Amino acid sequence: MDLHTLLLIAHIIGVALGAGGATTSDFLFLSILRNGRIENAEFRLLKVASGIVIGGLMLLTATGIGLVILNGTVSHRFFAKMTIVLIATLNGGLMHSKLLPLLQNSAQKKQLFHLNGLSDKLPRLGVLGAVSAVSWYAALILGAWRSLSLGYAGILIGYLALLALTMVAVMTTTHWLLQKHALHLPQPKRERVRHTAVARKKHRAKHAG
Repeated sequence: MDLHTLLLIAHIIGVALGAGGATTSDFLFLSILRNGRIENAEFRLLKVASGIVIGGLMLLTATGIGLVILNGTVSHRFFAKMTIVLIATLNGGLMHSKLLPLLQNSAQKKQLFHLNGLSDKLPRLGVLGAVSAVSWYAALILGAWRSLSLGYAGILIGYLALLALTMVAVMTTTHWLLQKHALHLPQPKRERVRHTAVARKKHRAKHAG
């Protein structure tokens, strides 16, 4: 088995790890939303899945550079795939700096999202999961679809269009799941949620003025 074949196999494994970790993270996130809170065990699983994505990303990047050096040329498809991987990398950095700390804090406090203010932030932060999943599956498809005739710009336009649709769908679904869960909260808790929302609006209006 030559070096090119070894790098190619490792490259495919990197994409598979990234896509698998991203899918696991998204399903965990949906399960957490349905429960309206996150447990410590769920957060640990989320961190493991995130670690798998990072491992896949490192392997994919290293082998991608190796393939470029070995082959000496880069196809439009390969260049588009690595651009999408770069987007996934930046998105992963945002997830680790924005989303995971909030979920960890919520897990430690053992509070419902509607009682700790996360219900207002999760629909927007949920798009990070959408970017991760779409990016990794796009990389997986581009790696397998060798007969694709689209150029670099065409591939990215298709990717961005799919990404926009997925982000809207995720935001809508996240908001719906959170609202659905809020309706089943006991009345005193619902009142507390309403009171918190009103107080937050007054605070914003005060500072805006």
